[in-house]
Amino acid sequence: MNGELTKYKVAGAFLAGGNARRMGGIPKGMIQAGGHLSLIERLVVHMIRSGLEEIIIVANDKSPYAHIGCAIVADKRMDAGPLAGIEAALEYFAGRYDAVLCLPCDLPALSAKEISALLDAFVAGGRPVVFAETDGSARHPLCAVIRSDLLGSLSAALDRGERGAGDLWRQLGGSAVYFDDPNAFININSPGDLDAWLAGGFRAGI
Repeated sequence: MNGELTKYKVAGAFLAGGNARRMGGIPKGMIQAGGHLSLIERLVVHMIRSGLEEIIIVANDKSPYAHIGCAIVADKRMDAGPLAGIEAALEYFAGRYDAVLCLPCDLPALSAKEISALLDAFVAGGRPVVFAETDGSARHPLCAVIRSDLLGSLSAALDRGERGAGDLWRQLGGSAVYFDDPNAFININSPGDLDAWLAGGFRAGI
């Protein structure tokens, strides 16, 4: 994959702009889910292993992530959901990268294997967006590689009040990439999710 990826310049971005109400105010990316690193720290490792050299964190509160060593970028518009975070990432990398791989910050099981598969599909398929899909047509539109020249279309959609990434990717000619392991895309959104993850004997290892 890394050889093919050199045809394109792809950067990485983590979406960490939520207010973490369901986690009692603890930023989701900083959750310890059984490993020795926080969720976002282990995902940074896997992005780097996949060949991405420049990675940012899109977050409106810089303080929890300041120690990680990635640039931290705020949303350009408040309370507009994760699409606003993707907009901020595309704008940050505009003119320097062909595409941006975006991921939520709360994935305890995603690895370089899945990240590389998304990058491979983007390079091979020629689609403006590729995003993950698992069994039962469960879509994960925030796990996506987005071509940088979609910034204008994404901003226009936000101006119209659109907030759903999955709907927008379909409008823009995006394509799903199938994965047979839905556990790779588990999110930890609440203390109950974290308890269930740990109770299942899972560990967010590198």
